[in-house]
Amino acid sequence: MNLHTYCKSCKKDIKIKSNASTRPDLQMEKGDEFNVNCQNCGKTEKKHVNDIKAEPNNLVILIGVGIGIIATFFLWIYFGAIGSISLIIPFLFWQQQASEIKSFNSYMIRRK
Repeated sequence: MNLHTYCKSCKKDIKIKSNASTRPDLQMEKGDEFNVNCQNCGKTEKKHVNDIKAEPNNLVILIGVGIGIIATFFLWIYFGAIGSISLIIPFLFWQQQASEIKSFNSYMIRRK
């Protein structure tokens, strides 16, 4: 899951570097409001935790696809057609990402 917000002056996305999986975790890590620096225009803005949005990390989904293809290949050799069930692995990675994103974006922190 990638976290991002937008710059008010140039309207470009700003990526937030954090491993927080929920909004309260992000709040504990960075505080209610924190400064972000736009890499495009160089402006520094103060953003509230609720202004941060989550989006899927395509790298994780691609890793799931790779693992699924490799597992299907080896299981097909040893078990035959039953090995094709491992094609569900990328779907599991995608489903996990979607549930994390939904839980992050749906929970809001009360503004003070």
